[in-house]
Amino acid sequence: MKKYLFWPLMAVIGGAGAFVLRLLQRSTGFETDTGLPIPGNLYALLLAVWFVLLAVVCLVAARRLLPADRENPPLFPAGFSVASAGLLTPAVMGIFLLAVSGVLDLLLGFSGASALTGSGELVTVFVTAPGDQLFTGGEHLLVGVLSLLMAVSLFPAIPACRVRPESDARRPFQGALLLVPVCCLVVRLVLTYRAVSTDPSLVNYYPELLAVVFLTLGFYRLSSFAFRSGRTRRYALYAVLAITFCLATLADLPDTARLLFYLGGALTLFGFLFQRSAVLAAPWDNI
Repeated sequence: MKKYLFWPLMAVIGGAGAFVLRLLQRSTGFETDTGLPIPGNLYALLLAVWFVLLAVVCLVAARRLLPADRENPPLFPAGFSVASAGLLTPAVMGIFLLAVSGVLDLLLGFSGASALTGSGELVTVFVTAPGDQLFTGGEHLLVGVLSLLMAVSLFPAIPACRVRPESDARRPFQGALLLVPVCCLVVRLVLTYRAVSTDPSLVNYYPELLAVVFLTLGFYRLSSFAFRSGRTRRYALYAVLAITFCLATLADLPDTARLLFYLGGALTLFGFLFQRSAVLAAPWDNI
């Protein structure tokens, strides 16, 4: 049991460490007037070392602690099905946050909404959000739709992963739904790169860009379980790194919609990683 709980634990430790180091870097590693990075900042160096060290540890541990899944790869949702409803909570929370993020992006995209006052007068309510804005109005609309699509496509996976009594037949799960988040993330990756690539300092934006990259890889490896090509080692590696970069991005204090998106993506991948670990640790309890 302990060796499989290593992966959710690594995700928590890796993400917490990256968040703290990025927060310290943000407070000491940038000039106040220009926002340019200060060369030789200790926390910037420690953060890069932390990412590399975490990746190396996960690579080594994956080969020693996780099955190769070559001959009989687990099938989704059987490889993630758990008897305890509590184990589904992280993924449910993550999907909910993705949906809220999508709604906020749509509101930011429209930039204002009409509303009626108590006297019946029609007024315009402008929607704002704290934090650094990355996307334009039209891009907010697009990423909002993409986030909602992710949430809607992932939601059916939750009841599919709940172990039911033998008398209650399991409905067939449409594996193609797991490909929708991957497509949405590819589009978001392009939009994010377009927005941040104008910044001459890579230090300013590389955690967020890598967060989207590894979210894409993590959800791609999750979708592969629905097509009999799942690899637990690869999914665990990408999920841990995605969670780590997502939590590091939160230290940059992005706007509320992006903050909820990265937190939701990290929680969703963590939830499915936790479920997979539970199935590996005690398969007889999840049949």
